[in-house]
Amino acid sequence: MRFLRNWGALLLPLASLFSLAPCSSADSTLVQPKEFTPPPVFKNTNLLRTIDITKPYVRETTAMVIDNISKEPQTEYYVLVPKGIIENISYFEARGESGPHAVSPTVFNPKSETQYYRVLFSAPLPAGKSAKLWITLAQTDCLTPVPALIGQTDKQFLQWTGSQYAASAYITEKQKTKIKFPNNEVPNFTVLENNDENDDPTGAGSWYTYGPYKTVNPDQKGGKAITLRFEYTSPVIKMIRMERHIEVSHWGGNIAFQERYWMTNLGAKLKDTFSRVQWASTSYYNPPTSAIKQLTFTLIPGAQDAYFTDEIGNVSTSRFRSNMREAHLELKPRYPVFGGWNYSFVVGWNHDLKNFLRVSQDGERYILKVPFLEGPKDSVTYDEMEITVVLPEGAIDVKYSPPIPLISEEEYLHHTFMDTLGRTAIKMRAVNVVDEQHKKELIVTYHYPTMALHRKPFAIFTGILTLFTFSWLVSKIDLRIGK
Repeated sequence: MRFLRNWGALLLPLASLFSLAPCSSADSTLVQPKEFTPPPVFKNTNLLRTIDITKPYVRETTAMVIDNISKEPQTEYYVLVPKGIIENISYFEARGESGPHAVSPTVFNPKSETQYYRVLFSAPLPAGKSAKLWITLAQTDCLTPVPALIGQTDKQFLQWTGSQYAASAYITEKQKTKIKFPNNEVPNFTVLENNDENDDPTGAGSWYTYGPYKTVNPDQKGGKAITLRFEYTSPVIKMIRMERHIEVSHWGGNIAFQERYWMTNLGAKLKDTFSRVQWASTSYYNPPTSAIKQLTFTLIPGAQDAYFTDEIGNVSTSRFRSNMREAHLELKPRYPVFGGWNYSFVVGWNHDLKNFLRVSQDGERYILKVPFLEGPKDSVTYDEMEITVVLPEGAIDVKYSPPIPLISEEEYLHHTFMDTLGRTAIKMRAVNVVDEQHKKELIVTYHYPTMALHRKPFAIFTGILTLFTFSWLVSKIDLRIGK
């Protein structure tokens, strides 16, 4: 999987979080000369970096005020990113006061220890003027369990290592870093010297603050390394692979969803053998645990016919509640999934098609809008994801707008029962995805002629008529030996 993530990290520019245009990441990659250095045309007057470690991945938001110190309007701002975290970036977004900005990675020297993302302003920033800029990114696989082995009922601690400063390609006059933890239990953290003779960091509840620091130059990069260890009372869930299959049926007025998961727990492993008796005894007071013992899928209201199976067959330890206001599918694996353990399963459900499909006035152009990702509402990361949408037989002129960049996409014919030519299907693949993509939608438009709608009943009628005709002809053959 590593080569997929490395390639995907290079092809992950996000033009806009809410863009509906088809993603074409490879075309937006900016190629610069090998000895490229961003021109010193900006100055960061004030910078606040907020790091959220409340989930099994790290979300970093940098809010800054930038000044154009050149004599000309500027349209490009370069964001310095250490090479070591490039392959772990799930998404990278930029926005200003007027809305989102286009973002693209920069290719200039693969051997360099620093890489850049280019932010393209929606409007040029005049000389001598300032503007507010927000940079948001998410990193996966950057939390390590310490200790790596724990007892079945012991607390789990994770460790994060980062930098003292927010790395920038421009001079920063003033900055500080705030780190948000899931709770107040932070037993170990790096203590730094501060010129103001104050504690660095300062802690207040689940927040720790490094800084403020004055006049940080680009050559200082991230400054000193900082390491913090904190208690994490939930499992570190990672889907090694997820296959989502969506099938549209106009005749049945139904849309079927099926998702297949290969799941693992990246948390601390058990140092002793698993005790079923000890596990059963803890079910009475339900303490926090690092094991995956339950998953909850929050589906769109109106979901029906939900099922939950694994390699053995149907799993009865599930609960499904659905009405017009909400739909919840609660799953319990056959066994608790501790650190280093794996579990694969399949879930599926049906929906009324009219809740997702819109038709044009001529009755032949359709717009399908479905969630790109549903999955568990628990904090989850996805190493590799494959989304397949199967349209009715005869659908042509198919166009689609995925909400996140893809590493590959394919259109082919999918054959099912009683098909003649096959159904048009689109398959999309993405890597290194986080659960924040749940709210984004996939839009598919296609042309479905009226004649194509009657293709299947005509094929069934023709088949039955041919069978009866053949039976009638066979019955007329005289097979007697004599009179």
